[in-house]
Amino acid sequence: MRVGLNAEPLFQRIPTGVGVYALALCRGLIEIGHGDELVIFHAAHDEVPPEVGELSVERVGFTLSRDRLYDAWMSDRRPAPQSITEDLAVVHSTGPAIPPPGGAALVVTVHDLAPIRFADRYPRRARALHKRGAHIAAAEAARIIVPSRSTALDVEEFYGVERERIRVVPHGVDFADLGAAAKAAVGDAGKRWERRGIAEPYVLWVGTQEQRKNVVAVLDAFAHLANRHPELSLVLHGPNGWLGDEVGEGLQNRGLHSRTIVSEGSLPRNELAALYARASVFVYPSLYEGFGMPVLEAMACRTPVVTSNISALPETAGDAALLVDPLDDLALAEAIARIMEDPVLAEDLAQRGQKRARALTWGETARRTWAIYEEARAAAT
Repeated sequence: MRVGLNAEPLFQRIPTGVGVYALALCRGLIEIGHGDELVIFHAAHDEVPPEVGELSVERVGFTLSRDRLYDAWMSDRRPAPQSITEDLAVVHSTGPAIPPPGGAALVVTVHDLAPIRFADRYPRRARALHKRGAHIAAAEAARIIVPSRSTALDVEEFYGVERERIRVVPHGVDFADLGAAAKAAVGDAGKRWERRGIAEPYVLWVGTQEQRKNVVAVLDAFAHLANRHPELSLVLHGPNGWLGDEVGEGLQNRGLHSRTIVSEGSLPRNELAALYARASVFVYPSLYEGFGMPVLEAMACRTPVVTSNISALPETAGDAALLVDPLDDLALAEAIARIMEDPVLAEDLAQRGQKRARALTWGETARRTWAIYEEARAAAT
C-alpha cells in the first residue's frame, strides 16, 4: 500500500507543532517498517532541511511555491500528488492545507481548531485556510485523525463530521532522545545556564506568544510567588520574535524583569531537554490545546508539571500533573508553591510524568496511524 504524505510543514522556517508531528510520524513509519511504502511530497524550495533530506523515503516536489500550491489545492482542488508520483492508495494531509486525493482515500489530521475558535487572534489568510480546510475535510476525508477526545468533539461540532469518521491518535514524544539528554543535564555543573544568565531554581514556561497560551497568567502567578520564594527565577522560552508587547509590558508592570529570563530561538534537542530537566516546575496554563506537546516533553525530562484542567490538557497529562483553573492565577501560584515546598510531591510527579511519557511514543502513533490508512483504503473501495 503506497501512502503519500504532505511534508510541506517540515519546511517552515520556525518549527511548529504540525512540523514536529509530520517529521516524527515519518520517522515512526520508517521505524515500524513502512518506509518503502511511503512517499512524501511538498512545494518547490531552494533548500531542503537536513532532517527532511535524511529521511529514507521517496520524496517528490511540485514546481509551485508554497503559497501558489496551497491556493491551487484549496481553491481548484489540484494538482493531485499523483501528478508527480505513482499511484497512491492513501493521501495524508498533516496540516490545514489539504491536497486533493486524486482518487486515493484521503486522511486528514486536525491538530486543533484554534484559528476557528479564536478567529480574531489569527491573520485573515490563516482563518480562511482553516475554514476552507474544515469544509474539505468534512466533504472528502475518509478518516480524520485528532490527537485528543477534546479535539474530536470540536471536529464533530465545528466541522459537522459524524463521529464514525473520527479517530483519536495521541501525539508522542521522543522519550529516548529527551530522556537521555535530560539525564545528562542533571549531572551538568550548570555552566551553560550561567552563561545564558539562567540561575536555578527556576519555573519554566515554553510556547509561542498567543493569547490562548495564557502566558500573562504565568506572570501573575510568579508575582504572587516572588516574595515567598525570593531565590526563584522565571524562564520563558519561545521562538525568535515571540515576545509581544503584552509580555514585555507585563514584566515591567509587575517589576519582574530582574527575576525573569527570556530565552528566544530554536534550541537543539539536548539543550531543550536540559532546560526542561533543570527546571523545578514546568507550568503550562493554556486556555486551549489540541494536545499540549510541551507537557509531555517536560514529563519525559522528569520535570513536575502544572497545567490546565480544561481542553485536551487533562487527557495529555493524565494523573501525572497538578491540574488547575488557568484563569485562577492564585491557584496556579499555589500549585507551583506546593511542588517547590514538597520534595515528596515533586518526586512523585516526576516519576508519574516519566511513566506517562514512556507510554506515549511516536512509534505507537505511527502504528495506529498506519492502521487508519488501511481502514481508510478499505472504506473508500
